[in-house]
Amino acid sequence: MKKYLLLSFLSLIFITYSHSQNLYLPLNRDIYQEYDSYLNNLDVSFHSAMKPYRMEDITNAIKVDSLDICYGTKQKHEGDSWLKRKLSYEHLFVVDSADYMLRVDPLFDIDGGQSKNGNINKSTHANTRGVMFEGNIGKTFSFSASYYENQAVFPEYISQFVRDTNNNVVPGEGRVKDFKKEGFDYGIASGYISYTPSKHFSFQFGTDKNFIGEGYRSLFLSDNAFNYPFLKITTNIWKLQYTNLYCSLLDLRPSPIAQPAEAANQFFSRKYMTSHYLSWNVSKRVNIGIFESIIFCDTLNHGAFRVDYLNPIIFYRPIEYSLGSPNNALLGASLNIKINNNNKFYSQVLLDEFVLDSVKHYSNGWWGNKQAIQAGIKSNNIFGVNKLRFQTELNWVRPYTYSHGTNLQNYGHYNQSLADPLGANFYESISFLSYRSGRWFMEAKFNYAVVGTDTAGINFGQDIWKTYNDSTIKVDGNHTTQGLKNTIMYNDFRVSYLVNRAYNINIEAAVSLRSQVTALQSTKNTWFSFGIKTSLTNHYYDF
Repeated sequence: MKKYLLLSFLSLIFITYSHSQNLYLPLNRDIYQEYDSYLNNLDVSFHSAMKPYRMEDITNAIKVDSLDICYGTKQKHEGDSWLKRKLSYEHLFVVDSADYMLRVDPLFDIDGGQSKNGNINKSTHANTRGVMFEGNIGKTFSFSASYYENQAVFPEYISQFVRDTNNNVVPGEGRVKDFKKEGFDYGIASGYISYTPSKHFSFQFGTDKNFIGEGYRSLFLSDNAFNYPFLKITTNIWKLQYTNLYCSLLDLRPSPIAQPAEAANQFFSRKYMTSHYLSWNVSKRVNIGIFESIIFCDTLNHGAFRVDYLNPIIFYRPIEYSLGSPNNALLGASLNIKINNNNKFYSQVLLDEFVLDSVKHYSNGWWGNKQAIQAGIKSNNIFGVNKLRFQTELNWVRPYTYSHGTNLQNYGHYNQSLADPLGANFYESISFLSYRSGRWFMEAKFNYAVVGTDTAGINFGQDIWKTYNDSTIKVDGNHTTQGLKNTIMYNDFRVSYLVNRAYNINIEAAVSLRSQVTALQSTKNTWFSFGIKTSLTNHYYDF
């Protein structure tokens, strides 16, 4: 019986299409900056804020085969042995014809390192094994699925984050079980199916992450938190791209308001997010984006989904008013400008609350002035050196932004922020200098952040899981970084060598220097690591 089911499953898979155009590019920053070097050209019209990109959209905008891009397959070289091809530039297992395509690759991250926290030395390691398969079904369907099993020992500041009773998750990678004395055991599963009936419409349904923005961070929606189920509908007409995103989220923390009304067999509290993003290429240089997101949960009906939010047209405020809704609504706008072929300015403004009179009297510091701002510049080929790149950005988030009166309806998922990992009540500067030469890649990253955390039992607005219906909150006199001031510096230097370009296997050596200083204490951490890995996702340990 098992053999019959396996053969039936494979038969369904092998009704597929020969090329990988409908597949989505893995959400990895190193891969994306390779493509962005060409997509940011003045002569290219492309909507680059909504990620991950679909490969067909990229190939329609630029001739990928003619580009000097490391990631991706290349044609077979005559005379290359099977072993050389599989190690260097081919997928491990491929079935490809005029009617179908399937490929299977191993996933792994094997590395070791040493962390020093003050006078305490700690050996770190990662042992990740997994598999990924992806392909196309016909000319309009595609699919992808992956699974990772992990055991890891982290530097102490990450371990403290994981062991916090309010977290119990590895940043961006899900819930943990204890592994031996100091390690953690956790699994990650993701996948999607995609349907593209025409050049105007595309549908994606799966469990994974999304990202909206041009920067390293996003104040709208980032890939900081764990995977979540979603349905994404993308519409391309004229110079417009309009995206509908419907998501199911989980809150792992105790919620006294929601839990009594949850279904008896549901352990965690479920909530939902509906987001819209409209991108308009005004000219060959200027792009404008409009963002809207609603976080909602029906605590009176066992967490039922509200069909009112299936409305595919942007602007939910009229619906919110007609329902008398207490849900968490966020609005935002972005402005992105291609200065020339090699330089791009990007920005985001997010409004969690907006009362015009309070904005006019901004200096009063009303607690409900919950806004966030991002501004940055990306530069390619600086000083005329091919693939020498620089990026810098500033993020500023007011206290209490992303939080809500009902803490279940905050802008978070799986005990992490859906935007910046620092939560709220902070400002930060992040800069990168990187260079790629052939298969070699080098990058230096410099983070500087000032964060105001709670102290003396007062909610100062950094923890987005705390309700703002709190008697300790001042009505006026609030300012960014209020509370216990934390100065965090995180510098990261890494060198890597690309082993297999088909699914981004890299040998990498890195050193990270982190310090955190408050009026109460000072900590420093140095972390050396070396390993070999398939780099298809982003890991945010710079907090």
